Amino acid sequence: MREPIVIENLSKYYNKFLALDNLCLRVAENENVGLLGPNGAGKSTTLKILCGLIRPSSGAAYIDGINIAEKPEQALSRIGAIVETPEFYPFLTPEETLSYFGRLRGMRGDRLRHRIKEVIQLVKLEDWSTVKIEKFSRGMKQRLAVAQALLHDPPILILDEPALGLDPRGVVEFRQIIEEVGKKKTVFFASHQLGEVTQICNQVAIIDHGKLLAYDNIAQLEEKYQSLERAYLALTGEPIE
Repeated sequence: MREPIVIENLSKYYNKFLALDNLCLRVAENENVGLLGPNGAGKSTTLKILCGLIRPSSGAAYIDGINIAEKPEQALSRIGAIVETPEFYPFLTPEETLSYFGRLRGMRGDRLRHRIKEVIQLVKLEDWSTVKIEKFSRGMKQRLAVAQALLHDPPILILDEPALGLDPRGVVEFRQIIEEVGKKKTVFFASHQLGEVTQICNQVAIIDHGKLLAYDNIAQLEEKYQSLERAYLALTGEPIE
């Protein structure tokens, strides 16, 4: 079985603070995995290492068998990502922004133009495609972030709170997009919204204080703990009413 995401004995210190503590995790091909944990659990740190934004203190992370720290460009060509709150050049339009990102990824000509049109339609920004981003709400920027993550049709999506800032309709539309594209991709999805995770993902990894507490099928966790919420609260040490 192919494992597009492999995390081996990953530790990360910020000065003396231990954010990740010997974390190990393997994500199989075409799995949609939710990464859950309280604030400060190490979720964003994990995703930043997977996206080559920071380096681990020890251990290694692999994308399709490629060590990210050793060959970041090769590894990152396989990933589409949203990490934290996305920001774009305000003086550009979505079409100009996606053209810029596409060229950075080596896309050119008709292929790039066709793909820009596809992803703009997918995130429902057709009416705003030539409007400067300075006029965009946070939710609209989040839609554009989804578009840029999907632009080069990567086999792996790494998403950090991707529905942040979306209104209820936008959350539903985002979920539908990820459910659809996730059928043919590996999705690693960090969120605080347990409801969203249960509708998008079939497995969850629960971490706290940088350690893996559980990595299991959602249905099995629900059977054992009665609900994913109760599993989350029990494993992270929160009191259950």
